[in-house]
Amino acid sequence: MSVSILICEDEKPFAKALRLKLEAQGFQVQIANDGQDALEQFSSSFQLVVLDLMLPYVDGFQILEHIRNVESSSVPVLILSNLSQPEDISRVKALGATDYLVKATTPLNDIVGRIVEMVTPE
Repeated sequence: MSVSILICEDEKPFAKALRLKLEAQGFQVQIANDGQDALEQFSSSFQLVVLDLMLPYVDGFQILEHIRNVESSSVPVLILSNLSQPEDISRVKALGATDYLVKATTPLNDIVGRIVEMVTPE
C-alpha cells in the first residue's frame, strides 16, 4: 500500500519541490494551495498531512482544529511554517499537531526525512 500525503501549502514552488521529493520516495501526494482547498480535500484516507499555518481563506490553525474536532481524525499532522513564536508552537501542539518544523530554517531534505520517519512503521 502506498502512503498518501496531503500538503497544504500556498507557496507553489515550495509545494511542488516537496511533492517531487516525496513522490521520488514512492509516496502519493496531493497539494492544497489554500485553506479552503485543504478542507475540501482532507479525508482520513491520508496517512499524513503537512500543514502551513499561514494560508489564504482558512488558516492552518482552523484546519488543524477541523481535522481533530470535526473529522475526529488521528492522522498525523506535521506543521511546516515560518511562524516560530513559542505561543504559535504551543497553540498547534494543544490543537493536536504531531510535530512542528520551521520552514525557513529546515532544509528540504530534512523535511522529507522527518516525513519518512512519521509514516514509516517502526
